[in-house]
Amino acid sequence: MSLIQAILVGVVAALTQFEGGWLGECKLREPVVTGFLVGLILGDVTKGLIIGAELQMMWMGATGIGPTAQLNIGTGGTMGTAIALTTGKGAEIAITFGLPVAVIMQFLGTLLMTAYSGVMHHADKLIDQGKDKQVEYMHYLCGFCDFMMYFSLTFIVMYFGNGAIQGIVDSFPEWANAGMAAVSKILPAMGFALLLNLLLEKDLIPFFILGFIITAYTDLTMVAVTAIAIGIAWIVYLLKSSSMQAKVDEWEE
Repeated sequence: MSLIQAILVGVVAALTQFEGGWLGECKLREPVVTGFLVGLILGDVTKGLIIGAELQMMWMGATGIGPTAQLNIGTGGTMGTAIALTTGKGAEIAITFGLPVAVIMQFLGTLLMTAYSGVMHHADKLIDQGKDKQVEYMHYLCGFCDFMMYFSLTFIVMYFGNGAIQGIVDSFPEWANAGMAAVSKILPAMGFALLLNLLLEKDLIPFFILGFIITAYTDLTMVAVTAIAIGIAWIVYLLKSSSMQAKVDEWEE
């Protein structure tokens, strides 16, 4: 990986940390998005998208609820996809390296947020004193620290550790590669099952069965299946809208 490529991958990983705060819910942290960006940087958009989509399936059911910390899928997906592309491997290598990175980066992020607690007390004092500009500068300083931490760690691993990573990947025996390939097929299904565990209700089961039949027993592409789903959702919306309007008209009479 060249110096410029390592810098750009580091920038992508760092920018994923601004979602939800500075950039709003723009979905930049999602692996399918970072996979596209990393593929664009490394010159293989198609494979980057495929690996990102597989990581997306694995993590789409991982949700931070209450005090439970969510995995840092932004850096995990970015570095996992970058490692898979640079080593010439598939999603199994992206998962092998991306999952530990997501856990470690979440832990480091928690430590950084804890360190900010002292800064927040100082910011409270500045607010009481009416020094709004200084509070604003502190806000930007914390954002800069966030960016530099994730950028520098990603850059160091991707640029200076690329040879070591390649050596680790090449040293995997065939049985280990086969096992990781099998796991990479199972984990996306588990991620989707976790998502269904959160979202699935009895009223949605018929739509799930219909979607399964279409994908399992026809040769339609995902684009076609998605178009069918949009059409069904539109029909349901029209039916419910008509029903609600009828109730409103009945109430007005």
